[in-house]
Amino acid sequence: MTTIRPFSPTDLLLVRRLQRNSVSLAIEQALTHPRTPLWVALMAPWPWAGMGVATYVLEDSSDGLAVAGFAQIMRRAQRPEADLLCLAPGLNTPTPAEGAADAIWRPLLTHCCQEAARHGLQRVFASTPADGPEEAVLRAAGFSLYARETIYRLEAAPTDSRAVADFRPQMPQDSWALQRLYTRSTPRLVQQAEGAVTGEVGWPPLSWWEPGQWSGIVWAPAGEVRGAAQLHFGRAGHWLRVWGVNELAAAELQELLAQGLALAGADRAGHHGAGLPIYAGVRDYEVGLGAALIGLGFAAFTARARFVRHLVAAVREPVLLPVAPLEARQQEVAVHCEQA
Repeated sequence: MTTIRPFSPTDLLLVRRLQRNSVSLAIEQALTHPRTPLWVALMAPWPWAGMGVATYVLEDSSDGLAVAGFAQIMRRAQRPEADLLCLAPGLNTPTPAEGAADAIWRPLLTHCCQEAARHGLQRVFASTPADGPEEAVLRAAGFSLYARETIYRLEAAPTDSRAVADFRPQMPQDSWALQRLYTRSTPRLVQQAEGAVTGEVGWPPLSWWEPGQWSGIVWAPAGEVRGAAQLHFGRAGHWLRVWGVNELAAAELQELLAQGLALAGADRAGHHGAGLPIYAGVRDYEVGLGAALIGLGFAAFTARARFVRHLVAAVREPVLLPVAPLEARQQEVAVHCEQA
């Protein structure tokens, strides 16, 4: 019999054992804020509260074989979405029964999505290793591939930086201009996957993990925002994201990246650790970005695939049932009385 339940202290040893073979499905968090699944589960003991994390444990004793697994999912800050953080065991992990890892993932994925929908969320995201076995299982669970990307890594940000005309810090009033940059340079399918079509990109765009720890810069010649870069500060690394890639010349893109990297030298970054590596994701539609990053000292680090599953949230509404109209007059019923 298969049971799925929220994490409890009695599952501590189980999660501790399984986490060694878990698969990370949220690449940004894994590289910038790595935490063990057990630590996350203990810090978020109540599903969806506080940190917005839920940990679900599966146990199956059918066919006389005891198998177990767990999944973690995290709500995005101020957005109707969630990220799958990790699942265990990994699909390449030896298990007591052939195909048992697949059989663990499928019900856990379904359960996580059902719980996310029950909490009013509209999308669940996952980032998997490119061309790995995780892709087929996610597809079977209703997830759709919407982008492939290469993650680039720079060992440490350059220490020298210079001020360049027409570059300035991002401000809240730049929100509309950043939305336009995003929609002009992002395929419609990706916009639909990320909720942009319904106006849910938010501010700052797509900085959903620990959204307060970031800094940004825009390139605005003649007052028009034509490019932007954001640097998210993490305790193990920083994440660089740029907008306007496909509308910039090679030299303009190179300068935008250089100014974005200079954000790592700001006082704010110093509070999160100096000399940390910087990561940047290059999606398959961002032409020229990979070459520009390599020109600044980045190297290809890993390849990933991004998936999304759109949810249908349950809404309770009163149901009006048709009621037959009352007869204008009751039918006469003949009563026959038998005489004794």
